[in-house]
Amino acid sequence: MSEEYAAMVTALPLFNGYTIAGAQRIIRAGQIREVASGDVLFKEGDPADFVLLVMKGNLQVYVERNDDEMVMTNAGPSTILGELSVLCGIPRSASVRVIENSTILQWPAAEFRGLLIKDVSLSQRIFRESLRTLIDKEKSLIESLTDEDEVKKSEQTA
Repeated sequence: MSEEYAAMVTALPLFNGYTIAGAQRIIRAGQIREVASGDVLFKEGDPADFVLLVMKGNLQVYVERNDDEMVMTNAGPSTILGELSVLCGIPRSASVRVIENSTILQWPAAEFRGLLIKDVSLSQRIFRESLRTLIDKEKSLIESLTDEDEVKKSEQTA
């Protein structure tokens, strides 16, 4: 089974160029979990004690505000979730639920940090993706604020 999971990891874009042996090292640092649709993997405000890699399936990142859920994004294969909370030592900024049966690799916080220290290539890949995600979120926020301003201006002139 380990070979099968290692092959899954090497097929993910984030791990392009990794060997089966390299993928097995990454897997050994964590735990493979099969999770079912509807499962909540962590909630906003929870302590950051692990990081997730989506290997197969689809997860949803969301926040709850005013008794309403706002979906931030869907996370498919090759997506890492929870890394910024772990690295910054802050509570989770969003919740994550499984929206279709999925396979994830879950790293305990200390093991994840150890992987980053030992594998410079992995560190660069993860930080690059994390920063891209932050930049995309910032752009989306700016666009939504700009759109709100446009609506208010048009309502005032009407």
